[in-house]
Amino acid sequence: MLVRKYFPSNPSLNAEAMIDGYKQGGAILSGLKVVAFAMTLSRDALLYLSQSATDLYGEQVNLLAQHPNFWLEAIHPEDQPAVWLGMDKLRESGSNEVEFTYRLMASDGDICWVLHRCRVATNEAGVPVRIDCLVTPCKPPAVLQAVPHEIGNAVFVAAGDPLLVRDAQTLDILDANAATLAMLRCSRGELLRQRLVDFSATTEGYDARAEAAYLDAARHGRPQRYDWLLAPREGAARWVEAMTTSLRHAGRDCLLTIMRDTDHRHRERERHTLASEVVERSREVIAWADPAGQLQNLNAAGREWLGIGNEALQGLFMTDLLPPWAQPHFLHTCLPLATKDGAWRGEMALVSRDGRNLPVMLTMLAHKQGGALKGYSLIAQDIAPWKLKEQRFKRDKEELESDKLLKEKLLENVSAGLMPSLDQLRQIVQILERNPADAERALPHLKRAVEQARRLVDATSEFLKAGAQRDLPPR
Repeated sequence: MLVRKYFPSNPSLNAEAMIDGYKQGGAILSGLKVVAFAMTLSRDALLYLSQSATDLYGEQVNLLAQHPNFWLEAIHPEDQPAVWLGMDKLRESGSNEVEFTYRLMASDGDICWVLHRCRVATNEAGVPVRIDCLVTPCKPPAVLQAVPHEIGNAVFVAAGDPLLVRDAQTLDILDANAATLAMLRCSRGELLRQRLVDFSATTEGYDARAEAAYLDAARHGRPQRYDWLLAPREGAARWVEAMTTSLRHAGRDCLLTIMRDTDHRHRERERHTLASEVVERSREVIAWADPAGQLQNLNAAGREWLGIGNEALQGLFMTDLLPPWAQPHFLHTCLPLATKDGAWRGEMALVSRDGRNLPVMLTMLAHKQGGALKGYSLIAQDIAPWKLKEQRFKRDKEELESDKLLKEKLLENVSAGLMPSLDQLRQIVQILERNPADAERALPHLKRAVEQARRLVDATSEFLKAGAQRDLPPR
């Protein structure tokens, strides 16, 4: 029996007396395999831990002291629900003391039976200040009664899908199997007494309000199935399909939530939805057809451009989108090549409901799975603007070539017209070099040759000006 002194008027002396009492008790307990520890009422911090914890739990005291729930993590999974129920009773009912027997699993794998006593310590005013616990090794029960839930507990522990048991009112997590711990990347001590919302993507809207309607229906006996986005302690968020149903366990209303990992399927569905949105909002014509060539879908751009309504799409084939003159080439060349090689691309024409031929660059894809043909897709890009540009370029090129020929002919004519005048000028120069006295007689010939050359140059200039004026764009 330990006698502790308390000094109500002096809190510092009172604290020192409490620590001194713990040291005295620890000295006595160190020779026994009895572990004493104290924790806060919220059970989230240790106030004291005896040195004998090393012998019973297999870890150094300084390491155990860093984990307030070390004692909980060492409880055999099948015994944890009973311990939590006892601790809840201690907190809720105001009982002075509770005790329970369970299997303790040391860090080295040894399992022993212990008797765990818990008591709420109060101050002189009767206000609870902490929880004192004493863990004592004991003999196993003489006869282990077979409980009706033995098979259910085994299934719960061995299930491949994550399983959670929550209090129906507070939603505190009471128990979870190993698959849940693996998915949430946390220890059992970190998970218990938390809520599912603490491991959910609340920033994405998956909070308590989002699950409230499902849980309310489950409390009234209607099992609920819904998608949920978890946020593990490590790694990226993961999608699960949660199924929650009511459960009565140890006289307590609980909720059992089974979570199936659907992250890959959900991500694939998101990518498919995004791809469908991109196709539907694309300005290119995109159509799908089955292996027989019957149209299954046509995006909004295709319906608008071709003038085909949703009702009119039923019963149409790929060839119905083509003008009659293009169908033989499509059936005998494009379709076989796409089926053989997986894709075909080339110029083609589509026909609208009002009979207009629409030039397009057509890409045809054959979709196969395991060697079996699953269908076709058509992607048509409007090339009418490019066709107009091509025609304009061709016309301009022909006009340019025509102008080039004209200029060459003009140069030839100018050369032919200037050559006689130049010959006359050369002859006059030669005469003047031999007979300077004949300059007066040669002057009329010189003037005539210069005048002919000037008239030819003026005519050529006027012709070129008229052509340049013709080529200018209209105002």
